[in-house]
Amino acid sequence: MSAATLSLSIPIAALTASGLPGDGRLFATAVMNGCPFHLEAVPVVDSEGLQKGADPISEARLEALALEHNASGFETLSIADRNYALFLIPFGL
Repeated sequence: MSAATLSLSIPIAALTASGLPGDGRLFATAVMNGCPFHLEAVPVVDSEGLQKGADPISEARLEALALEHNASGFETLSIADRNYALFLIPFGL
């Protein structure tokens, strides 16, 4: 049995910059079936065939997520001419 695929659209206007100097990440909160999620968009650049964070904070976050998920790279989406890896992380209130 294969898992169903959900297609969700995220309004770009819902994403907010972190506000920290040198941190290009964008954030929002999403709620699916009553469960809240942190939505985190990490800016990435391609460097020698590898994804790297676009700034030191994003690079540290991307490395941690790659290690946590045993991934060598992530799909990206383009927002305002910049590529971002997008993550949904559940949390409790």
